Parts: sequence; structure tokens; C-alpha cells
Amino acid sequence: MGSENKDAVDEFARPRRPKLKKKRSRTDSEASTASVEIKSTMLVDPIKRKRRNIYNPEEESRLERLVFGDPSDIIQNLKSDIESEAEPEPMLKHETSSDSSESEPEPEEDDDADDDDASVIIQSDKAASIITVDSKSTVTAGTAAWMDEDDEELLQDALIEQNRRLPKGRTEKKYSELLQNKYSHIVGTPKWAKLNRENDEDSDDSDSEILKHSNHIVPKKTKALSKGNIDLKVLTQINKQTHMEGPFVNSVQFHEQSTVALVAGSSGVLSLFEIDGRENNKLHTMKFHRFPIHTARFLKEGTEVLVGSMSHAFCHSYDLIGGKTQRIPLPHGITNMKKFEISPDGKLIAICGRLGEIHLLSSKTKEMIGTMKMNKKCRSLAFTPDSTKIISHGESSEIYVWDVKSRTCNNRAFDDGCLSACSIAMSPSGQFIATGSKQGAVNLYDAKSVLTERTPTPVKTVLNLVTAITKLEFNPTSEILAMASDRKANAFKMLHLPSFNVFANFPTFNTKMFNPLDIDFSPGSGYMSVSNNKGFAYLYRLKHYGNY
Repeated sequence: MGSENKDAVDEFARPRRPKLKKKRSRTDSEASTASVEIKSTMLVDPIKRKRRNIYNPEEESRLERLVFGDPSDIIQNLKSDIESEAEPEPMLKHETSSDSSESEPEPEEDDDADDDDASVIIQSDKAASIITVDSKSTVTAGTAAWMDEDDEELLQDALIEQNRRLPKGRTEKKYSELLQNKYSHIVGTPKWAKLNRENDEDSDDSDSEILKHSNHIVPKKTKALSKGNIDLKVLTQINKQTHMEGPFVNSVQFHEQSTVALVAGSSGVLSLFEIDGRENNKLHTMKFHRFPIHTARFLKEGTEVLVGSMSHAFCHSYDLIGGKTQRIPLPHGITNMKKFEISPDGKLIAICGRLGEIHLLSSKTKEMIGTMKMNKKCRSLAFTPDSTKIISHGESSEIYVWDVKSRTCNNRAFDDGCLSACSIAMSPSGQFIATGSKQGAVNLYDAKSVLTERTPTPVKTVLNLVTAITKLEFNPTSEILAMASDRKANAFKMLHLPSFNVFANFPTFNTKMFNPLDIDFSPGSGYMSVSNNKGFAYLYRLKHYGNY
């Protein structure tokens, strides 16, 4: 039992640390020998001290002049630039001098150099650099600015590795020249790679021309309208927010100076809208009591709207700036203002009378200027672009040409195949005159022939419509002639003037236009509006033209 207890105690006892051997202390003899060895090494290899940098102000100033230059160099550079501009010879010099006199000699020119090539001399200085380019003769166009000799070796090595040779009978001596000639023969030299050899001496004048206006520096080049199909998009109706103008929207017109359009109808309501093609927000609406509107037009200044009716011997004028409406009685002899036109210069108002009269009024005072009379009732009239003549048509086969100043008839031309006319229009360019008859025929004439000849021949006769042509309208660029008849649904066509072809893709069978009453184009021909007998003023976007 005693031995077992002893073994148990030993199992739980702390392990004993191993005994470490103490280091032997160094004797005096060993210490003395170590010190002798250290002294001997110090005598053989002495300690190297660090070399201290000595500040040299002259060296620092020299480096500053070399890197940053000397302040006096600026004046000398200006003088050298002025002298180089005054020299007539084709020489370019750029010199930078300094006060230091140390310089390297100029390298000698190579005697083997070609006389036609320009010689380049580069001088290097510790404090300056001089680059001079002299030309013994006129610099030839197309000379290489840099020639690398390694390129020739690389191309020759590439040909040898590929077992290829230059074709026989060719003038090229290098493979690179062969590739360049082949590329130029197949592709040609692009315009951007051709250098402009003409020197613009009046560069200041060209800069001043750019600063004279605030338009785009590079004006957009408009292409001619293509024939066949016209690219247009149906937009939101102009009067979508109101529909108060009445079932017959007799007038629609765009403002010439801002994105505003007016819509007026038989209910006596005139509305102004902001044209954007999406919302067409309403700007203002005015109601004329018991005054059905048949014609409403902006005056030339764009600050006034003139409203006329078939039922009253007075008209209304609305001031856009002041927001006031004025009732204006018509002069004696004028019973209504169902049909009237404003001259292009905005000075005159021409009104169709009841018995063939054409009344001229001043747009400012609304007073009578004069009266001209046709043999038959006047149905439609139009001003020439210069506002010096009036062309009228009516219930006869004759077209009347009137002089505004003398108020006399200059010519009476027969309308080919027309028994009674309903509409007439003249292009803004003054090149064409279009007439529409009750039989549905549209004759397009050269304006000069109508103004001077008795029996002019139409350049084009359009027979696509079969009912009376009640509206004709040219676009501002004189490329489109819009024709409409209010006697039949979807009776609308557009004629491409340069080719005299009718656009085939509009209107289509799915187009719902109802009976068109009035047509107008925006000043830039970007929009077209057509009103109808259902209270709508449709808006179309002509994508070929600008925004407005």
C-alpha cells in the first residue's frame, strides 16, 4: 500500500525543470587577445567618413538658367519673332539666348544632301537652344517630315521571310510604296486628308464674320424634299384641351415669330395654344357673343388678331399684349368679313365683297383705301409676295390681276377648263399660282404667264379630287401644295411641286380627317394643321423640315 500511494503522489507532482549548464566566464587572457584583434582590424581598414556636399551658388544659378531660362530671354524672343515675321524668305527661326558664353560649335552640313531638301541645323547650348530651318528653294508639297531608316530594313526582312517579291513592271522600289499606290487607286484620297493650300490672309475678317451672329457656326444644309412618299407623324390635336370653338373650325393659323397657333370656329370662340406637339397647352380663350367666326388672322406684327364674320358688318380686334378686345365697324359698303387676306408686308387688308368688289383697308387704322370690282362675284384672292399686286378669282373663268397702287386691272387670264372657281393661292417664292374649281380640278400655272398672258397654259393639272376645291395652301418653302374640299370626307391631297407628283402615302384609308376646312403650315414647315367640321384642329409633324 505504501508503494502504491507513493506512485500516485508522483503522478500528480509538478514536473521538474531541467538543470541548465552555466556558461563559462571568459578568462583575462582570452579578453586580451580579442581586444588585440579589434585594434588590428581598425588599423588595417579605417572607418570611412561621409562626404559633405559643399553649396555652390554659381552652379545653382547656372542650372536655374538652363532649366527656367533668363528673364531677359522673353524680350529677345519677342524681337526674334517680329524679325522672323518681317522676313520675306521662307525661314522659321526660334532662338533662346542667355548670358552664358559657353556653346558648342555648329555641326557641318552633309555634302551629299540634296539641294532641294531643306537643311536643318540644331545648336545646343548649356543655357540655350537654337533651331533654324533654312530652305534653299521652295519647299515641295508632300515631302516626308520624318524618315526612319529602320522601316526599310524591316519591310525587306518581311518580304524575305514571306518569300515575296515586288511585281515586275512596276515603278515602285519599295513594298510600302506599292501598298500606298494600291490603296489610293482603290479607295482614293479622302477629303480630310487633302491639305488646304490656300492661305487665309484675311483670317481676322473671317473671325469677325462668325462673331456677327449667334447662330450655329456651321449652318445646316437642307436637302430638297423627295417625291413619292412624305414622312409625317400625327401629333396631339391643337385644341384638345378646349373643343369649344364649335363644330366648324373655320380658321387655324400659326404665329410667324413664336410657337403659338390660333383656332377659331362657328361658336364665336377664339383660342390660342402653345405648339409643342405633345400637350399643346392653352394660352388664352376669348368668346365673342353672337359672332360666328369665319376667318381669323394674325397681323404682320404678330401682336394683334383680326376676326371676321359673315353675319355682321363689323369685326373684332384682339390685342395680344394688352389683352383687350375692340369692336371695329366696317366702312360704308362692306357688309361682312367672311373672306379676307392680310398682305405679306402687313400694311393692307383685302376683303371679298358681295357683288364682286375687292375692298382695301389699312391694317393700322382699318379705314378704306380703295375698291376694285370684278364682273362676277369674288370667291378668293391672294397677294403677290411683294404686296404690289392682288390676284382674284370667282364665279367666272377669268383670273384678275390688280395693281395695288393704281387699283387698276393689269391683266385678265383665262383659267384653263374652269367654269367657276372657289379658291386661289400664290406660292411664297412667287413662282406658281394655283387655282381650284368647283369641278374638283386644280390648275398650277407659272406666275409670269398669268401676270402677262391672256391664255396661259397650266404646267400641271391635278384631278385627284372630284368635289369643289375650297382651300389651297403652299408651304413656306414652296415645295408642297395642299388641296382640300369641304364637300367630302378625307378630301385632302398634297402635291410635290418640283416633280408635280401627288404624295401617295397621305391620307390613307385609315386616316380620319372628316371634311377639311382650313389648312396652314408653320413658318419653318415643321408642322401642318388641318381643321374640320367636327370641332378638331389636327396637327401633323413634317419630319423633313425643322421643329417649327
